[in-house]
Amino acid sequence: MKLSAQHGKLTTIAQRRFEGLTPYQVVTFLNQSLKDRGLIFGLRQFDEDWELTVYDAAASSEES
Repeated sequence: MKLSAQHGKLTTIAQRRFEGLTPYQVVTFLNQSLKDRGLIFGLRQFDEDWELTVYDAAASSEES
């Protein structure tokens, strides 16, 4: 896989630098950046583990 060689051709949607990164900051950033594309991200913590869920809001609205 030569993804790094093609990296210059990728379109940037959003970018943010995190200082003292927390999972909640990442999910908030993803939700703010991708909500217009119909994606919603959820995060739950189970003891020491984290569960990240990606929802397709556009597909949900088409079903109703």
